[in-house]
Amino acid sequence: MSIQPLDVLGGVMFLAGLAVVTGVVASAVAPGQRLGVGASLMVLGTAAVAGPRMYQKALETTN
Repeated sequence: MSIQPLDVLGGVMFLAGLAVVTGVVASAVAPGQRLGVGASLMVLGTAAVAGPRMYQKALETTN
């Protein structure tokens, strides 16, 4: 399967979330807020990559 635009977007979102959680970005923000925002970015980034792939796999399986 070739690289799709959502793969790039998902990867960037995941890495941005990781940077927020570790405090590389937005270090002045409270740790609880960093964890919430960073985890959300990581989950959404993973969903952006995995969602379309799982949908495609499900379509191939049913046909």
